[in-house]
Amino acid sequence: MSPRSRRGDSLVELIVALFLLEVAGAAALAVALSSERAGRHAALGGAADAARWQIYRTAETAPICITAVVPVAESLALPATGTRRPFDAVVRCGS
Repeated sequence: MSPRSRRGDSLVELIVALFLLEVAGAAALAVALSSERAGRHAALGGAADAARWQIYRTAETAPICITAVVPVAESLALPATGTRRPFDAVVRCGS
């Protein structure tokens, strides 16, 4: 092999290596963006769940619910949020 043709082979190898690095970098970027989006969605969902739990807990500890003599099941409609659908819950009041 002459030195000239070996130089051409190494140029092709360099181009292939750069292409593979670009593909690997694009895949890593896609994974990073996807996981960031999933983490943000989970955080928003957690905030919505905490707000819903607070609504439920307020209804459960309301004086009218605590002092009920006869057990009663009250319907509680939780509104839809950006990450959660509307939800109907039942609050049990009384002994």
